[in-house]
Amino acid sequence: MTKNVKRTAATTAVALLAAASVTTGSLFETPAALLPDDGAPSIVYNMNNGLDGAEDDDAGAVEDESEEKSRRGVRAALRQRILQLPLVVRLLVILPLWALGTVILAAAGAAWPLLSPVLGKIAGFALMLALLIGAFVLAAKAVFPDLPVKKLLSRRSLVALILGAAALSLADAILGAAWADYEQAKNIVLSAGFFVALSCATIPFALREQKHRLNAKPAEKPEQPKQPETLTFHDGVSAFRVRVPNIGG
Repeated sequence: MTKNVKRTAATTAVALLAAASVTTGSLFETPAALLPDDGAPSIVYNMNNGLDGAEDDDAGAVEDESEEKSRRGVRAALRQRILQLPLVVRLLVILPLWALGTVILAAAGAAWPLLSPVLGKIAGFALMLALLIGAFVLAAKAVFPDLPVKKLLSRRSLVALILGAAALSLADAILGAAWADYEQAKNIVLSAGFFVALSCATIPFALREQKHRLNAKPAEKPEQPKQPETLTFHDGVSAFRVRVPNIGG
């Protein structure tokens, strides 16, 4: 329990430090804007948002302008709170946070163009896997309606579905790079591949389940012939038995 608490506390501290750094880095563009010694809030120009307090002249974007003003108001309030801190606090605490946040934002901005295609491929794989799992559950439920979903999605089935989705995503990437007219036939190729991947997961599952059900049935015992019944009579001295045939047996 102590180790778990320490790990949770450390993770929370790192997350809070990163959030504070990114927030500070996004509020101030330069150290000079962070360290004025007059205690008054400074107006920061931003290439994306424009001058704080500027009004939008577009009459057709009133709601967007209101939301933008609200966001700028929050940012201005945060900047004012920070600038009202003592200079030594801003120098020893806020400035290192600003430097760390600026580095994180710069790294994220540089990595995004590289990560964007990768994230797109990952999203495509996740979507393909979700579609395969849904189609597999529907097909397996149609054949074995008494089985719960937990048993349908066994480890073997999930591995087969994951491999199928990975093969489809890889084939899509390779064909897209090597085939100039792939976009025209993409839907047909993916539909055929989807059917093959679904069949490779559904058919083995159905065969395994059917075999399991056949082996689980108890072996039928051969019917034993009925023995004739006997009656015992006593005459006070001795006893004797008389066989009675099975009528209709």
